Amino acid sequence: MLLIASVAGVAAILPYVFALFGKVITAHPLPMPLPVLIVVQFMENMLLFAGVIALGLLLARRVGIETPVLQRWLYSENTELPKGAVRTPILSGVVGGTVVLLAFYFLFSPRIPDWPAGVEAAVPVWKRFLACFYGAINEELLARLFSLSLILWLVRMAARNKSPRSSGPVFWIANVIVAVLFSLGHVPAAKLLMHVTPMVITAIFSTNGAVSLLFGYLCWKRGLEAAMLAHFSADIVLHVIGPMFLRT
Repeated sequence: MLLIASVAGVAAILPYVFALFGKVITAHPLPMPLPVLIVVQFMENMLLFAGVIALGLLLARRVGIETPVLQRWLYSENTELPKGAVRTPILSGVVGGTVVLLAFYFLFSPRIPDWPAGVEAAVPVWKRFLACFYGAINEELLARLFSLSLILWLVRMAARNKSPRSSGPVFWIANVIVAVLFSLGHVPAAKLLMHVTPMVITAIFSTNGAVSLLFGYLCWKRGLEAAMLAHFSADIVLHVIGPMFLRT
């Protein structure tokens, strides 16, 4: 199920990628015809996410990260869902996305003249909406299911923590590390659209790092699906609604 969702996420972001980075992609000679390249990329992503999901699920069980919704759907387990299983992640994502949007609008956008808000605003809304599924599914599989589980496991090993669920200090050490990695992962895309300055790096790390900490906390307390739902809600605010206000 997660592998199918990850493939769907890759397919969903393609229209957005070609709309946003199309000129950059076509500016360089391609190693093979574009349709063939897309098929190859799909196959590579399937292999990548198959490994990410398999190892992530294995490690998640050892560090106390759960998938309560999937367990109920796929295995008919009587897993009790957290109170406000849908409402709380959605509200958290909307609030987190709104805070980030306001930070860009009032703090970073005036100090980063070439921030490509107008470029994203020119992308059709339906493409921006589909891209939100990639963030919610694929980025969460990489950042939370795999990276957070792996780093939690490594930190627990170093701390010789053998409890069934990771303690608060252990979790927050791992969560901060993942937040840094999550922010780093957004730098290459920024380099394709603008000149990366210290202020740009500050904007990327402060905003992406903050929401990553939020998604990690929701994953730890409420399960992977809560982080996915919050990420989707935040991306709706940032990529569907946000560009209309950050248009240059």
